[in-house]
Amino acid sequence: MITMDSNLAAMHHEALQRQARQRVDLLDELRAVQNVANRNFNQRDIAEILVTSQAKVHRLLKAIERRGGDLSPDPEEVILRAFAYDTSRHKLVADLKAFAYTFGEDAPYPHEGRMPGTWDQVVVAVAHGLLSETEFQEVRAAIGR
Repeated sequence: MITMDSNLAAMHHEALQRQARQRVDLLDELRAVQNVANRNFNQRDIAEILVTSQAKVHRLLKAIERRGGDLSPDPEEVILRAFAYDTSRHKLVADLKAFAYTFGEDAPYPHEGRMPGTWDQVVVAVAHGLLSETEFQEVRAAIGR
């Protein structure tokens, strides 16, 4: 394990914030592609409007399709945005308390494993240091989990 002084800890935090911003930017890009695609533009036109390549638009449309077209904000996005842009932690906790969570289930036969729910996103955020244990416990108590 690396021993970090305050400078290294700050650089680590900034690196985590950059990664969070990249993930948030991807979500914003997916929504932009979906918005333009819903106006019946072809992939080349979408690429021109959004200043990107047709190949990237194709990949983003496939990602939207894999999500079933649902790009509504989820707990992970709310946490990433708060972490990436240092927004109010009180607002973050209030937003997380307002979610109607789903909880993981065993995969149906013949599949094995577990299908995660939206609550799992909150648990993972704690494990990655994006949400404090205190914040987690406050949300957990509010939703009766």
